[in-house]
Amino acid sequence: MNKEENNQSAYGTNWNNIDLNSAYERSLNILNAYSFEDLLLEINCNLRDINEATVTKQFNESVESKINCMKEVFEANLKNIVKEAQKTRNEK
Repeated sequence: MNKEENNQSAYGTNWNNIDLNSAYERSLNILNAYSFEDLLLEINCNLRDINEATVTKQFNESVESKINCMKEVFEANLKNIVKEAQKTRNEK
C-alpha cells in the first residue's frame, strides 16, 4: 500500500489532497476531538501503573501524536489552502 492509499479513509477522503471546493471535505476537522473518555480508555489500556506522572505522560504523548498528524495533513495540503485562500480573497 503506497502512502496515498494509506491516507484515504473508508469514505474515500484523500488526506494528502483535500478538495477545498467540496463542502464536505472543507468541513472536515484538521484535528480530531480528544475526550475524557478517550483519555480514560488510553489510560486503562496502556498504563500498568496509574498515577499523576504516568497519566500526564500518556496525555502528552497522545496530544503530541494528534498534533503531528494534524501537521502532516496541513503540510500535505498547504498549496491547496493557500490557493483557496487567495481565490476567496480575490472574490471579495
